[in-house]
Amino acid sequence: MTDTKTTTNTKKTAAKAEKTEKALIGKNTVLTLTIDKKTAAAAYKKTVAKLSKDLKTSGFRKGKVPVDVAEKMLGEDRIIQEALEVCVPDAYKALIEKEGKQPLTYPEFNPISLKKGEDWTLEVHIAEKPVINLKGYKAVAKKALKTAETELKQQAKDLEKHVKEAKAKKEKHDHAHEITDQQKREHRLQVIYKELIDHIKPEIPELLVKEETRYDLENVAQRLKQMNIEFADFLKHRNMTFEQLSTELAAGALGRLQATFIISAIAEAEKITVGQADVDEVIGRTADKKLQEQQKSDPRYQSMLIETLLRQRVADYLLSVK
Repeated sequence: MTDTKTTTNTKKTAAKAEKTEKALIGKNTVLTLTIDKKTAAAAYKKTVAKLSKDLKTSGFRKGKVPVDVAEKMLGEDRIIQEALEVCVPDAYKALIEKEGKQPLTYPEFNPISLKKGEDWTLEVHIAEKPVINLKGYKAVAKKALKTAETELKQQAKDLEKHVKEAKAKKEKHDHAHEITDQQKREHRLQVIYKELIDHIKPEIPELLVKEETRYDLENVAQRLKQMNIEFADFLKHRNMTFEQLSTELAAGALGRLQATFIISAIAEAEKITVGQADVDEVIGRTADKKLQEQQKSDPRYQSMLIETLLRQRVADYLLSVK
């Protein structure tokens, strides 16, 4: 049976966290896309011609329906919606080039005015790279590192106490619980990034968070499918709704994106780079020669490798900040 008090407190905490996260989800860049009536008319005509090929009605064979009859059968709204697919891509590309924008995601379009015989106007939402203010970040990183060291010392003391108690009771101690050097490094970085995010408070465009969350949801669905678990059963087991899962994943996506952009900004500010020679060196360590050749010819893999190496170098830098 669910504890009502616990459930209420959990909901309050979740609501508070959601409010904080929403404050850090920034606005999208909004542009106005106008398709002149001549281009719109041409796209409309082309679309009617395309769609009418599959039409047939009393007195007319398939593909032989007159234009005016085809328009009535198809409906103006449907024709315009499909005509937009004809003319929007080129118009959008031209707009982005004109405005000098570098979108990080696919755009979202909201119609403003779509009337036959007139200019078509749409509102375009895009996500751009957020501005990261690194002022004072070194002091924050240095303080965070001290906090992490204090926590690690406390963890070591707790572990030592646990071992002594186990020995006193003549119980076997599991060495797997001991903290490794890699775990210590990860803990230090986790504390540093958390403090940097709290200090810098980077606002991430809504579209970017939505795209990352959608990607995470697809991953969850794929993993559940591989394990033959129904999505509904998974949600029931976790005692949550789809909306609650989406909110949880959005929070994680927001944090990852914030850390990613902070890392990128630090790399740029401190001139931390990764060159082709660095990539070649890592690939050269691959023992499997066939796999090595695949890595050399795979630009996507090399791009991911560059990002990984850059993160490692920024992490090394943050751990050595004086």
